[in-house]
Amino acid sequence: MPGLETVSANDVLRAGGAERPVKEGTFLQRTGLVLAASVGALAAMVILILLVAWVVSAPRMPVIPGDLDAEKAKAIIENYRQLQQASIQPLLSVFDSVVVKVLLPVFTSILGYIFGSQHAKS
Repeated sequence: MPGLETVSANDVLRAGGAERPVKEGTFLQRTGLVLAASVGALAAMVILILLVAWVVSAPRMPVIPGDLDAEKAKAIIENYRQLQQASIQPLLSVFDSVVVKVLLPVFTSILGYIFGSQHAKS
Protein backbone atom coordinates (compact mmCIF):
# COMPACT_ATOMS: atom_id res chain seq x y z
CA MET A 1 0.00 0.00 0.00
CA PRO A 2 1.50 3.32 -0.96
CA GLY A 3 1.95 5.94 1.70
CA LEU A 4 2.67 3.52 4.57
CA GLU A 5 5.85 4.24 6.46
CA THR A 6 7.97 1.44 7.90
CA VAL A 7 9.22 2.12 11.41
CA SER A 8 12.06 0.13 12.96
CA ALA A 9 11.87 -1.39 16.43
CA ASN A 10 14.61 0.93 17.68
CA ASP A 11 12.58 3.98 16.60
CA VAL A 12 9.57 2.68 18.52
CA LEU A 13 11.70 2.09 21.62
CA ARG A 14 13.24 5.56 21.42
CA ALA A 15 9.80 7.12 21.06
CA GLY A 16 8.74 5.27 24.21
CA GLY A 17 11.64 6.66 26.22
CA ALA A 18 14.12 3.79 25.97
CA GLU A 19 17.63 5.11 25.64
CA ARG A 20 19.50 1.92 24.92
CA PRO A 21 18.48 -0.73 22.39
CA VAL A 22 17.15 -4.01 23.74
CA LYS A 23 19.83 -6.66 24.13
CA GLU A 24 19.03 -10.14 23.03
CA GLY A 25 19.80 -12.98 25.39
CA THR A 26 22.74 -15.27 24.87
CA PHE A 27 22.44 -18.44 22.86
CA LEU A 28 22.09 -20.48 26.05
CA GLN A 29 19.36 -18.19 27.36
CA ARG A 30 17.39 -18.40 24.12
CA THR A 31 17.83 -22.17 24.11
CA GLY A 32 16.68 -22.27 27.73
CA LEU A 33 13.54 -20.33 26.84
CA VAL A 34 12.77 -22.77 24.03
CA LEU A 35 13.34 -25.72 26.37
CA ALA A 36 11.18 -24.14 29.09
CA ALA A 37 8.39 -23.52 26.58
CA SER A 38 8.67 -27.10 25.33
CA VAL A 39 8.55 -28.60 28.82
CA GLY A 40 5.63 -26.35 29.75
CA ALA A 41 3.75 -27.35 26.60
CA LEU A 42 4.44 -31.03 27.29
CA ALA A 43 3.14 -30.67 30.86
CA ALA A 44 0.01 -28.92 29.59
CA MET A 45 -0.53 -31.70 27.04
CA VAL A 46 -0.16 -34.40 29.70
CA ILE A 47 -2.65 -32.59 31.94
CA LEU A 48 -5.16 -32.26 29.09
CA ILE A 49 -4.79 -35.93 28.17
CA LEU A 50 -5.35 -36.92 31.80
CA LEU A 51 -8.43 -34.70 32.00
CA VAL A 52 -9.89 -36.24 28.85
CA ALA A 53 -9.12 -39.74 30.16
CA TRP A 54 -10.88 -38.90 33.43
CA VAL A 55 -13.96 -37.53 31.65
CA VAL A 56 -14.15 -40.65 29.50
CA SER A 57 -13.56 -43.15 32.33
CA ALA A 58 -15.53 -41.44 35.11
CA PRO A 59 -18.62 -43.35 36.14
CA ARG A 60 -21.92 -41.74 35.25
CA MET A 61 -24.14 -40.32 37.96
CA PRO A 62 -26.65 -42.95 39.10
CA VAL A 63 -30.34 -42.33 38.62
CA ILE A 64 -32.12 -42.71 41.94
CA PRO A 65 -35.88 -43.21 41.67
CA GLY A 66 -38.04 -41.05 43.92
CA ASP A 67 -39.78 -44.00 45.59
CA LEU A 68 -36.50 -45.64 46.76
CA ASP A 69 -36.00 -45.83 50.51
CA ALA A 70 -33.24 -43.74 52.14
CA GLU A 71 -30.94 -46.65 53.01
CA LYS A 72 -30.81 -47.99 49.46
CA ALA A 73 -30.28 -44.47 48.07
CA LYS A 74 -27.46 -43.93 50.55
CA ALA A 75 -25.86 -47.23 49.47
CA ILE A 76 -26.10 -46.25 45.80
CA ILE A 77 -24.47 -42.87 46.46
CA GLU A 78 -21.69 -44.44 48.54
CA ASN A 79 -21.07 -47.00 45.78
CA TYR A 80 -20.88 -44.15 43.24
CA ARG A 81 -18.32 -42.28 45.40
CA GLN A 82 -16.16 -45.39 45.64
CA LEU A 83 -16.32 -45.94 41.88
CA GLN A 84 -15.40 -42.31 41.27
CA GLN A 85 -12.37 -42.56 43.59
CA ALA A 86 -11.30 -45.82 41.94
CA SER A 87 -11.47 -44.25 38.48
CA ILE A 88 -9.51 -41.11 39.40
CA GLN A 89 -6.77 -42.73 41.53
CA PRO A 90 -4.65 -44.10 38.63
CA LEU A 91 -4.84 -40.77 36.82
CA LEU A 92 -3.72 -38.88 39.92
CA SER A 93 -0.77 -41.22 40.34
CA VAL A 94 0.27 -40.66 36.71
CA PHE A 95 -0.07 -36.90 37.20
CA ASP A 96 2.03 -37.05 40.35
CA SER A 97 4.77 -39.22 38.86
CA VAL A 98 5.02 -37.51 35.46
CA VAL A 99 4.13 -33.86 35.96
CA VAL A 100 4.97 -33.16 39.59
CA LYS A 101 8.05 -35.34 40.01
CA VAL A 102 9.60 -35.08 36.52
CA LEU A 103 8.41 -32.17 34.39
CA LEU A 104 7.98 -29.53 37.11
CA PRO A 105 11.55 -29.86 38.49
CA VAL A 106 12.98 -29.77 34.96
CA PHE A 107 10.88 -26.70 34.15
CA THR A 108 11.92 -24.84 37.31
CA SER A 109 15.60 -25.68 36.87
CA ILE A 110 15.54 -24.36 33.30
CA LEU A 111 13.81 -21.16 34.42
CA GLY A 112 16.26 -20.85 37.32
CA TYR A 113 19.16 -21.05 34.90
CA ILE A 114 17.63 -18.46 32.58
CA PHE A 115 16.93 -15.91 35.30
CA GLY A 116 20.13 -16.71 37.19
CA SER A 117 22.28 -16.16 34.12
CA GLN A 118 20.50 -12.86 33.39
CA HIS A 119 21.04 -11.69 36.98
CA ALA A 120 24.72 -12.68 36.93
CA LYS A 121 25.37 -10.58 33.79
CA SER A 122 23.79 -7.40 35.15
